Amino acid sequence: MILKDICCHFVTFCEATRKLSGHTIRAYKKDLEIFCGHVGEQTKLDAIDRKVLKQFVNQLCETPASMSSNKRRIACVKAMFRWMELEDHIVVNPFHKIEIKLKIPRKLPRNIPNSELTIMIKKARSELGLEATQHYNKAVLSALINAKRDLNKLTTIVVLELLISTGIRVGELVSINEEQIYWHEGRIRILGKGQRERYVFLPDSELIELIKSYLSIKSVTNPDDTTMLVNSRGKPASTQFIRKLIKTLSNKTNINRNITPHMYRHSAACQLLEADVDIRFVQRLLGHHSISTTEIYTHVNDRVLQDKITRAGVRGAIS
Repeated sequence: MILKDICCHFVTFCEATRKLSGHTIRAYKKDLEIFCGHVGEQTKLDAIDRKVLKQFVNQLCETPASMSSNKRRIACVKAMFRWMELEDHIVVNPFHKIEIKLKIPRKLPRNIPNSELTIMIKKARSELGLEATQHYNKAVLSALINAKRDLNKLTTIVVLELLISTGIRVGELVSINEEQIYWHEGRIRILGKGQRERYVFLPDSELIELIKSYLSIKSVTNPDDTTMLVNSRGKPASTQFIRKLIKTLSNKTNINRNITPHMYRHSAACQLLEADVDIRFVQRLLGHHSISTTEIYTHVNDRVLQDKITRAGVRGAIS
């Protein structure tokens, strides 16, 4: 069997059996295209040995791509060879005992300060015509929806409130169907990375009322299915649509930087840790496979630590 064919079989396996997300499948296809470009897509599998793989790794390290991208590409190829070994397409895995160490600099996540979170939600409410003290309810919100384009303004509010309250990924947000919302329990069932299920929680009755009102009001678009979020045409909201809503809103404020949905996820994690929620609970809420992923947020709140140390007044106590 040649490399091109086995790559196609592996991608099909990832789609049909592992049920990986569309984003992951696209990344795998790109990674395997790069591997085929180096090795040759007509190369027979038994011709790919340790030497070929080491040359591939060395070539990747010489490219201008980021270290994290190269690490992902190597991981993709390794996963394919592991699958080939399990499926008896190869007798010996050429990755066996190859030591590959790519050290990725750990970057602190970019979160949104509380002041900017307040600016964003206030701007979203004012764009729809909501007064500062008005609560979310169907009667008030329905009166403010004069055209389908106004629904996007309401969608923006729902998106901001859910992102900061739950910390879900934007891909998880647009995948929510109405049947995944458990109103009496105040929670939403999420299908996250690796098809792992978890629940996120709606912390108060006002947020529940906002979502219920939105689901009722969105009927003006004659939606195609039961996807929770829709665009002005009644089609399921895409991740690109959500990013555009947030970018459009941030451009109307005095915030001089690009705000993304993932920054809201970072902010949600920081808010919870600042409120002394146990890091294990935060890990579970965010759907992190490893606690080490959640621990990075403990390094973000240096300002909070500084404030607490200042208030402690240790020097004053001993002078």
